[in-house]
Amino acid sequence: MAKGNLNGLRAPRRRADYTEAERQFSQVLFQRVQDVLEGRCDHLDLLRKYHADPNRLGVMSLPRSIPPAQLRLAVVEELTWQAIQFVTADPAGGPIAQTVTPTGSISEVQEFTTSYPHIVLQRLDDYEADSPDPSESVWRLKRVQNQRRQTQINRLLDATNLLFELVRLVR
Repeated sequence: MAKGNLNGLRAPRRRADYTEAERQFSQVLFQRVQDVLEGRCDHLDLLRKYHADPNRLGVMSLPRSIPPAQLRLAVVEELTWQAIQFVTADPAGGPIAQTVTPTGSISEVQEFTTSYPHIVLQRLDDYEADSPDPSESVWRLKRVQNQRRQTQINRLLDATNLLFELVRLVR
């Protein structure tokens, strides 16, 4: 039996109670995550939390057709965390790299492995100069290799090798 809880796959699920704007947001989120996974874009800022203001949340840029006033913060945040959980393989993360910005604040970045070898999840935290707590945090999907480009290069190398073999056999 595979590890993990299969209830999300097997158990009946009640329909999500989304507004029309949240339905549109869910579709855009789904497509943008697919765009990163399939190599159509190299990164996606999924979520930005402003820790001093719990009523403020940053998300990816949205089409004008989605009215922000019709998006409930809790629903948007939950959908985004579901996307993050979907790709994350190990929530422990790697080492934290820290830099001092020109303004004297501190920035940290930590990468997390995903189920996709060519994608990492980055967590970026910004701190005011003397504060131990972050002022804001960003979660971003980042492509570390372009799989489509790599596949094209591999195919070209395979074709070249086949050509050399053919030439060798003809001689």
